[in-house]
Amino acid sequence: MFILFLLILLIFVMGFLENYFHRKRIENIPIRIQVNGTRGKSTTVRLIASILREAGYRVLAKTTGTAPRIILENGEEEIIKRRGSTNIIEQKHFIKKAAQRECNAIVVECMAVHPETQWVSEHRLIHSTIGVITNVREDHQDVYGPELEDAANFLKLTIPRNGFLVTAEQNFFPLFQKQAEKLNSKCIPVDLNKITLPSQKKESENILFKDNVAIALEVGRLLNITEKICWQGILKAKPDPGALTIYKLKVRDRVLWFINAFAANDRESIILIRDKVNRLLPAAVLNSAKIVLLNNRDDRVTRTIQFVEILTKDFKVDHIFLAGQNSRLSYNQLKKYGYSSDSKHLSIIQNETNIESVLEQIVELNKEAGIVYGLGNTRGFGLQLMDYLKEKGEKL
Repeated sequence: MFILFLLILLIFVMGFLENYFHRKRIENIPIRIQVNGTRGKSTTVRLIASILREAGYRVLAKTTGTAPRIILENGEEEIIKRRGSTNIIEQKHFIKKAAQRECNAIVVECMAVHPETQWVSEHRLIHSTIGVITNVREDHQDVYGPELEDAANFLKLTIPRNGFLVTAEQNFFPLFQKQAEKLNSKCIPVDLNKITLPSQKKESENILFKDNVAIALEVGRLLNITEKICWQGILKAKPDPGALTIYKLKVRDRVLWFINAFAANDRESIILIRDKVNRLLPAAVLNSAKIVLLNNRDDRVTRTIQFVEILTKDFKVDHIFLAGQNSRLSYNQLKKYGYSSDSKHLSIIQNETNIESVLEQIVELNKEAGIVYGLGNTRGFGLQLMDYLKEKGEKL
């Protein structure tokens, strides 16, 4: 009994000391920014971190999206290699790393999904001075609930205490503002209409979406960084692997335009991307065949069903190629909603590792050019395809 008491006491003391030292590390990092939301988190982290570097801060950043990375003070990147499943305790190790490197700023993407871990991420691990919520869209509805308001109520759990919240979300701004007031924080909306992207600044995919840029500029303003320095940082930011990119690829005598939208997995984002692509592509190719490469994840059954609904109601295309372990489910659902099962409308990719074979199947469907959207998820086939396009394609 005495030994058990000593063990319990030891665990209590160790927990107390760990929490004490964690708080000390946090206190030594005066600027702490956590980015939450549905879409655009990784890109927004990169933009803000690049602005801080440009302004002279010693900043460490972390993304957890398509390819989890730690972005060092000089902009170089370390790939995060996880031995087990994702765990938000990773954020504590990140803060320890930042403290050891004597950083005076951190920018971190929220990696929590469940409501209890969202709260812990902010109020026990990060203690942000500036919080960000990019937007509220359909995602993780199996966790959040069926309505967008459910998601907004969970996302608000990462609003900081005694700090600032910057958001591009308009529909749920009153909800966020009310929560911020309870926490003695100020909620700041960004005005997209005040953001002008000069033509000479359109060479970076980081600025294709004004929301991310507007948030980054507002964070810079809060830190008294001039707009000139902010833009310099934005244009130097390295794009996230999941950022929207367009590649032109010649296969035989035909041209395919590939749209990397693998990171977009909600209706609103996909429609925004489609409209953006229609403005970016040459007018002569807009009437070309529309093709989707849908890469499904075996642990995202709900998302697979959502994509079926999007592709049958909101974004109809000429042909869909299916990849990933949920391809058969997706195939059956698409047939149910009206896509024919012959080779003209639906195909399951049999050999996902042979990208050139997949390309041959695509060009067989087109007499001339074709626009190919990569949707679903980057895992596996998606990353293989994007690596191939980076090597063989011509970036728009």
